[in-house]
Amino acid sequence: MKLTSPMVFAVLALAIPAAVAQDRIVAASPGSSLTLDLYESPAAAQPVKTINVTEAGLPLAIQSKQPGFYQVAIAGKDYWVRGAKVRISRDTSANCGPIALASGQPTAATPGAGKNACN
Repeated sequence: MKLTSPMVFAVLALAIPAAVAQDRIVAASPGSSLTLDLYESPAAAQPVKTINVTEAGLPLAIQSKQPGFYQVAIAGKDYWVRGAKVRISRDTSANCGPIALASGQPTAATPGAGKNACN
């Protein structure tokens, strides 16, 4: 199959948002926590290492997700952190196109993107 220029552009346009959008760990939870437990795998019962939150180099890009855990790289090594022990910043975007009206109230597909979100 031969790809034409418009087809190549369309394929690249679809791939770019996925590469740019990435969730990040931005803080320990609760905010008063001073340490972060690091695990070798999501199945590990005990942390392999505990570091100060200041040593983590926040924000940390999330490389992979497993139920209850996030994989991150710290000092060049991959670790897993418990999801309940960190705060996540998720990349989201709102589409400010036409708003569908239902019962006279504006609705949108993106949470938090109400009638004033695009002003």
